[in-house]
Amino acid sequence: MRIRSLMLVLTVVSLFLLIVVGAFVTADGAGDACGNALGTDYPGCLGHLFPPLRLAPIAEWSHRVLASLSALFLFVTTFLFWRAKDSPIAARRSLYLATVLIIFEIVLGAAVVVAVEPPGLVTLHQANAMLIFGLTAVAGAFAYRA
Repeated sequence: MRIRSLMLVLTVVSLFLLIVVGAFVTADGAGDACGNALGTDYPGCLGHLFPPLRLAPIAEWSHRVLASLSALFLFVTTFLFWRAKDSPIAARRSLYLATVLIIFEIVLGAAVVVAVEPPGLVTLHQANAMLIFGLTAVAGAFAYRA
């Protein structure tokens, strides 16, 4: 139970930080600071693994790294809750839905980069991110209540 709880907290915190960094990237107009070509610029930055030492590319690259870590944490957390049949069903269901939505979020994120930040797509990306965060936080509430 301890590792499951720790992973859930780590997932919620990483998702929160991801939203904060994503909001900064959007507000700063840095969404295409690492380029927008799949394969060469995405998921790296301007054709390299690491960004140049400038704020906009570092912010965009940090968002990508946090997104990867957050998705990994969510997948691991969901797996741990799925394996632990004593975990609350409501927590598991919230995590299952969040996991499905994060796969959609990854696709949306790539589309936002490639399409160079169309406002409607950016809004959908941010709204979906908030839903994933909310579902994961709700899973935490159900887990700690039990």
